[in-house]
Amino acid sequence: MTTEKRSGNRNESVATDRAGDSNRDRPVAPDEAETLFHAVEGAVFLIDVERTGRDLEFTFRRVNPAYEAATGLTDASVTGKSLQNVFELRPDGETLRRYRECVEGGEPVDVSATRSLPVGQRTVETTLHPADSSGPVRRIVGIVRDISERETPERELERNRDLLTKAEDLAAVGGWELDLRTNDLRWTDGTRAIFEVDDDYEPTLPDAIEFYRPADRPRIRAFVEACRHDEESYDGVLEIVTAEGNDRWVRTVGKPVTEGGTVVALRGAVQDVTARKERERELQLFRKAVEQAGHGIIITDRSGTIEYVNPAYERDTGYSRTEAVGLNPRIVKSGKHDEAFYEDLWDTIGSGEIWESELVNRRKSGELYHVDQTIAPITDDAGEITHFVAIETDITAQRLRRQRLGVLNRILRHNIRNAMNVIKGNATRLRTASAAAERHTAVTAIEEQAADLLKISENAAAVRDLFQRERDADATCDVGAMVSRLAADFDEQYPDAAITVTAPDSVPVQADDRLEMAIREAIHNAVSHNDRPVPDVTVGVTPPEATDSGDWVDIVIADNGPGIPAEERPMIELGHETPLVHGTGLELWLIYWVTKNVGGELRISENEPRGTIVTLRVPPAT
Repeated sequence: MTTEKRSGNRNESVATDRAGDSNRDRPVAPDEAETLFHAVEGAVFLIDVERTGRDLEFTFRRVNPAYEAATGLTDASVTGKSLQNVFELRPDGETLRRYRECVEGGEPVDVSATRSLPVGQRTVETTLHPADSSGPVRRIVGIVRDISERETPERELERNRDLLTKAEDLAAVGGWELDLRTNDLRWTDGTRAIFEVDDDYEPTLPDAIEFYRPADRPRIRAFVEACRHDEESYDGVLEIVTAEGNDRWVRTVGKPVTEGGTVVALRGAVQDVTARKERERELQLFRKAVEQAGHGIIITDRSGTIEYVNPAYERDTGYSRTEAVGLNPRIVKSGKHDEAFYEDLWDTIGSGEIWESELVNRRKSGELYHVDQTIAPITDDAGEITHFVAIETDITAQRLRRQRLGVLNRILRHNIRNAMNVIKGNATRLRTASAAAERHTAVTAIEEQAADLLKISENAAAVRDLFQRERDADATCDVGAMVSRLAADFDEQYPDAAITVTAPDSVPVQADDRLEMAIREAIHNAVSHNDRPVPDVTVGVTPPEATDSGDWVDIVIADNGPGIPAEERPMIELGHETPLVHGTGLELWLIYWVTKNVGGELRISENEPRGTIVTLRVPPAT
């Protein structure tokens, strides 16, 4: 039996473990590398990152058996060694540059290289993932794929099995025997190697028990007594501190030896299972990380059937794990992307490539939401795709916040500046004007601009309120009753307009009271920008069963005015302004943001023979 004797100062070992535990407690970004550890036996390694001055040091923390099989580099041969020394890398070379890029950018990075490995010269592709979701990157997870010309799957599988078997044989095993008549304890060389004692060390039972952690010593004594009196075998995994001060996990098994019906000795074995325990701990870390990750993570089989979703995905979509498993990811399909979009997705991941895009999904409650999504294939040892892992981040709030900042910045720079220039010019004109008509014209222009500025201020306050208030995802309101109630307000507020309201008695929707703000703004927009002597405006509410999709509630405001300027409609459809095209105010944006905030959408179309139809499409209450 081959044994491997570990050495090292006890204090250094404890310090290293504490630093490692500190890193393990840090939250990590859920990505496909973490999932690989518990989904398939992919070739994965961990690298610790340490900053020394202006440079970065990359040190192997551990590699899994699949990495050992793929490269021939064992965990023992690389752990604690620098990446540069293991592969003889140039400090200014491409590989180290890509590792630094992963650390500095905090994003996944791919690097390919041809290397001379114990298994021969191989061309490998490595995907590097920062394993820290916040703060500086202190650890990198690497996933290795052999992209050399492959051997036949049968030969490759046979070689991997052989390497894995050899790796398992490296586990140290030793024997022991306790003579209950003399209390003599005998250890084999394997046991001495595990406990890191000298060849001339003579063990005693009390001394042997002292190697175990204080909390576990009563358990060892109980094992011995149970064997002595009850003739019971035992099997347990406990932690020891070796004679050289190293922490190890050992599996201890024992059984009684009887003569003439009397237990005269105990005989057993000790196996060093430290590597296994560390792998289990790392595996638990990755499982815990995936479960607690703030990003939604979903794993499907080769055909796209969901096999796993994490709690973040449940929270984002509204589908529980029980509901989602066994279904297809199309359960969140929004209908906002055409078939070509999904064909490109499947062509990409089906060819073994990673697919990244921003897309619009639909929650179980009916709300639309935007995500940044990455989908990666998971392959077996033969390079065949077995699963897909998708990681998505809900960016709806971030997207709306970015829009708001951009539009408000434009309003402050453009509209207010123009209005103040008009006010200033007419104030000068008023100062020098001699004719009453000229003075009246200047005063009127100033009053109109002041009214516009006041409206901008009110809308800006409404926008601030919209984004400052936390949205209650469970809030509902009855838009049918709301619109019917507002009819009297519209008649009083706009006596010169003909406003017709048609709505069912009750149409509950997934929204709060801010929806009323958007409806009022849409009515005001339809009346105030109307050039007809009598503005004709109709307001209607269409329940889900009467809409074209059957999934939405449509609040429709139609007018007979000149229509929304052609340059402003694409602005709303695209969801952003351009340097050359922007709106004249906040009215449309306010309606748009309220609708998007509840997971709906704003639609603008032409009203025949003249005018505009504005549709606020919102999800019904569930």
